Amino acid sequence: MSPSGLTTGDVSSAQRVFVLKPPGDRLVRANAANPDSSFDDKSIGDGEKMPRTFRSGIPSPQIQPQFRPDDYNLGTRLAYRLEELGVTDYFAVPGDFNLSLLDELLKNKSLRMVGCCNELNAGYAADGYARSSPGRVAVIVVTFMVGGLSLINAIAGAYSEGLRVVVISGCPPQMKLDPDQMIHHTLGTAEKDQSVQMFKEVTAASVRLTGHNPAQALDDAIERCVDTSRPVYIEIPDDLAQLPCDAPSSLSLHPPTLCKTPHTASIIDSIIGVWQAAKKPILLFGPNVRQTVAPDKLVALIDKLGCPACVQPDGKSLVPEDHPQVLGTFWCTASEPACEQAVLNSDLWFTVGGRWTDLHTFGAIDLRKESHRILDLQDGVVTMPNGGSFKGVPLNSLIEDLVESDIPSKDTPRPCITAVPATLNGSDDENSPLSLPIILRGIQTKVNSNSTIIADTGDSWFNAQLIKLPRGADFQMQMVYCSIGWSLPATLGYHVGRPDKRIILMIGDGSFQMTGQELSTMIRLRANPIIFIFNNLGYAVETAIHDGPYNYYSNWNYALFANSLCNTFHSVPADNPHFDNEMVESCSNPRMFSAQIKTTTDLLMALARAEREPEKLALLECCIKPHDISPAMRRFGKGFGEGRKDKGTNGEV
Repeated sequence: MSPSGLTTGDVSSAQRVFVLKPPGDRLVRANAANPDSSFDDKSIGDGEKMPRTFRSGIPSPQIQPQFRPDDYNLGTRLAYRLEELGVTDYFAVPGDFNLSLLDELLKNKSLRMVGCCNELNAGYAADGYARSSPGRVAVIVVTFMVGGLSLINAIAGAYSEGLRVVVISGCPPQMKLDPDQMIHHTLGTAEKDQSVQMFKEVTAASVRLTGHNPAQALDDAIERCVDTSRPVYIEIPDDLAQLPCDAPSSLSLHPPTLCKTPHTASIIDSIIGVWQAAKKPILLFGPNVRQTVAPDKLVALIDKLGCPACVQPDGKSLVPEDHPQVLGTFWCTASEPACEQAVLNSDLWFTVGGRWTDLHTFGAIDLRKESHRILDLQDGVVTMPNGGSFKGVPLNSLIEDLVESDIPSKDTPRPCITAVPATLNGSDDENSPLSLPIILRGIQTKVNSNSTIIADTGDSWFNAQLIKLPRGADFQMQMVYCSIGWSLPATLGYHVGRPDKRIILMIGDGSFQMTGQELSTMIRLRANPIIFIFNNLGYAVETAIHDGPYNYYSNWNYALFANSLCNTFHSVPADNPHFDNEMVESCSNPRMFSAQIKTTTDLLMALARAEREPEKLALLECCIKPHDISPAMRRFGKGFGEGRKDKGTNGEV
């Protein structure tokens, strides 16, 4: 058998080879002679050792599966593990090398297979599911190479967000992987390990199972996904899917560490010292707390400190927006001016889980110059304004200790922030062309405590920040990787994980053209999001940064496109036991409607129907002028464009 391609030397078929990468992005390779060592002793530079669990906070539930076959094989063991992790749905695109494995997974009736149009969309759907499902673990099953490499873009995005996604790729039988075998779905070369090598860069573990103890290798990779809160990639040769194995015991997951370290008290004292010296502090919450700190603890910290609080754009919904201390979103020059000035005029930025990229700063803030007023709390690391740092304290327990400490409250003045009007009425000319402010007022009328807003890359980001969220509402975006089109399949996955929430999707026409075919899966599953397509005839965010002929493309009739995705079946094979008759019903009698909206009246009518028919998917194509973009995006385009020309203006905390 050929080597796995994960080490430079020869690897026998009796060995398991893992490629592990900790969050510091330093590659760690397993010792081929002792592969298990890679999970327990991982150098991350400067002599430090990375503990097996580096994420603290909110654990994944472990349940007792109902699925208990008389005899286990590798496929049914995987099915057992998924149920144990709280997974109820997995996403799949079939291919000839994963069909036997899918047969085994289907034996667990507690799991539902969600077939997607393509692997990229399935990966985005898994991303959404990992954000919303109770277990916070998503699973996707694809086929070798052509499936995996179509998927890898979505997994890179999931890695950037710290999401738990288990990628299962069916690969050729072991004997077909020999160098002298020429098979399809390869590059036509002797080596057949390219997928495993590529995925090592965007996962915490990349492994191909072999005949040597594959069940344990499978468990190790799954545990790695949960413990690190990062995706993993597992190739399962077709001839191993039905390989008999022992009945599984419980996974050895490492729950978040909540105990105090010996130097916790000194950390608290240092934080209090910095806090007491500040005259106008401000709390700033970032997205890195989503996976580590429960929302009620963040509110307790706000109440304890008493100062104004803001969120970064990808931290929206982390804290209640109606809390009297919460100002809104701080996004440099794209912020509401009052919020921007409150942060810039503060002498201490008390940041919790903050994340700073060029898209967070626009080149308007040089963090190296601001570090003297930044107190940065991350999971496992606290960085002081003087540059000193403390390591090893879980953020969850640190927040608890701060709330219980004698840190004094600082009640400083808070500016008044203007929100989007909460009503849409006939004060405007109802027959006038549709405009962006009118759309946003319409969206605001539909947001309630059961809503989730998902915003795609582009002007939807900025528009979504203007929507006032009531308590209980959620917000999701993909800000670091910012792959356009992500949001539509992610909406599918989020709905599958939390069907009780009604999603409001805000997506541009260019983004929709990337992944719009997954709308058909939503219709089939009878999902009920309200989808606002902002049809402004081009890539608006790119035009704001740097305009050119490459920012324009063909205009679609998006409302008609949606209707074309739920066509009546021209033939129903009555003698096929695998044919899904419910799918026939969903497509013949779809729970959806679409509307092309050009005036305020059109919008009022469509919103009223979405209210009357909450069980239906509503696709609202909002036709607006190309120049009708948010003021925040204009400021972003100007600042970001200038920042691109002046490289090196963005430091790191």
